[in-house]
Amino acid sequence: MSLSLKPLSQCKVFIVDDDEMVRLSLGVILEDHFSVDAYSSGQAVLEACEDLLPDLILLDINLPDISGLDICRRLKAKATFENIPIIFITSTYDTEYQNACWEAGASDFIGKPITASTLIHRTKNHLENKLRLEKLLQLTYKDSLTGLFNRHYLDLEVANVFKQTSRERKPFSLLMLDIDFFKLYNDQYGHPQGDACLKIIADVIERSIQRPQDIAIRYGGEEFLVILPFTDFDGVKFICDRISAELEAINIPHFKSLWGRATVSIGGVIYEHQNKVSLGELISCADKALYTAKADGRNCFRLSFCD
Repeated sequence: MSLSLKPLSQCKVFIVDDDEMVRLSLGVILEDHFSVDAYSSGQAVLEACEDLLPDLILLDINLPDISGLDICRRLKAKATFENIPIIFITSTYDTEYQNACWEAGASDFIGKPITASTLIHRTKNHLENKLRLEKLLQLTYKDSLTGLFNRHYLDLEVANVFKQTSRERKPFSLLMLDIDFFKLYNDQYGHPQGDACLKIIADVIERSIQRPQDIAIRYGGEEFLVILPFTDFDGVKFICDRISAELEAINIPHFKSLWGRATVSIGGVIYEHQNKVSLGELISCADKALYTAKADGRNCFRLSFCD
């Protein structure tokens, strides 16, 4: 099967080493083939991963603040980063050291002194394997109409993100969205135009969440879920405002709607782990909040806390 993969030149490679000369030399070798960013500390790369999801990380084990092994373990423990190849740059070859790297989740080693051709080819091979895996997962987990994740992804993968926030006792928030008067829209404009409307609104939702760990899902029909791990009340409200504002700016005509344009009602729930609650129960809480938004006139959002 032929897969259309992202060009390697667009793949983001992080170089992490406290030695400036090493960072510069690796960057010079790789920058003609990939998009390269370099970091001198563990904390810096952990923060960068939250904002700029890398495709591959070249990692020194001996960093001044956090060891490469700990960085690798932290990233591999998060569902967002678990498929990112991490290659250790090392001058040590003893068995105990290598076993520690494998156990931390390393994908490979490249030994010092570094041979340019070896570095380029190993980086390419790991990136190509990652891109193929991502494409196959996309075919399995993406909704064919909107390009958002599907219910299958919700059932199998989102649960891992939920467990992670529970372990770390961090907020886990969830939005349920429903297109207002969508049956009337289909009756007025026809189902092909209805599909086009779904795609536009799906794009608005996806653009409104910008962190790597945020997830947009087509839940069914004209309903969507937005998964917002590590997000408190203010963050959830910000996303709701952004979605509503962009839909108003786009102004999709809907003459059977009270507002003359396509709108959404949103129900949200914020869970801060006071009591043990399942992911299914959170979805039910969001559904109740969505029902409240509809009862309050639609084209609005209602947020609640789930204890």
